[in-house]
Amino acid sequence: IAIFSAEPETITIGAQMLNIYFFGFVFMTFQSAGQMTFQALGYAKQAIETTDEKVFEEMYGKLVKYEEISDRIDYEIAAFLNAVSTEEISVNTSYKVKAMYKIIGELESLGDSGESISRILSRRNIHNKTFDAETIKKLNAMVDLVDNAYAVMIENLTLAFDGNLDEIANAYSAEDRINNQRNNLRDEEIESIESDRKNYQTSVYYMDIVSELETMGDFMINISQTLYKTKVKIS
Repeated sequence: IAIFSAEPETITIGAQMLNIYFFGFVFMTFQSAGQMTFQALGYAKQAIETTDEKVFEEMYGKLVKYEEISDRIDYEIAAFLNAVSTEEISVNTSYKVKAMYKIIGELESLGDSGESISRILSRRNIHNKTFDAETIKKLNAMVDLVDNAYAVMIENLTLAFDGNLDEIANAYSAEDRINNQRNNLRDEEIESIESDRKNYQTSVYYMDIVSELETMGDFMINISQTLYKTKVKIS
C-alpha cells in the first residue's frame, strides 16, 4: 500500500481492507470445504446402502478423492494463516487466526470421517458380512441427522461471515439429536447382541459407523462454538 501512498490514513484504511479481503477469502474457502465434506456424506450414505460391489468401489474411490482434496484445501489455508502469523498483527487478528486454525482442524477431521466410514464398510465386505434392511434404515436415520447438522454448520459459517452469528442454539439442538440417536442405537444393539439376535462382528461394523457419524457431529458443533466464542467475523 505504501508504494501507492505515503499518507498514514490511507495506509491504515488500506491495511484494514486487505484484512477484510483475505479473511473473507478464507471464510469462503471454509464454506466451500464444508459443502464438499457434506457432499462426501452423500457418497458415504450410498456406500452404506449399496449391495453392488461396483457401486461401492465407485463410492469408496470418491470418498478417498474428496478426503485428499479436503487435506489439500486445509493445507493451503494453514499455509496462508502461517504467513499471516509471521507478520505483526493486532490482537483482534490474532484471535481470528487462532479460531481459523481450530476450524481448519475440524474441517479436516470431517473430511477424514467419510473415508473412515468407507474403510469400515470395506472391512465388513472383506469378511463377507452384510447389513440387513433394518440396520441400513437405522444408519440412514443417523445420516439424516448428521446431514441436518451440516446444514446448521454451513448456516453458522455464513452468519459468521456476515457478522450476524448471535447464538448457536441450532447447533446444540442438532448435536443433541445426534447424541440421543447414537445412544438409542447403541442400547438397542447391545440388547440384540446379548439376546443372540445379531452377529457380533456385523454389530461391531455397524456401531463403528454409528460412532463415526456421531463424531462428525462433534466436529461440527466445535466449529460453531469456535465461531461464536471468539466472535469471528470478517469486519
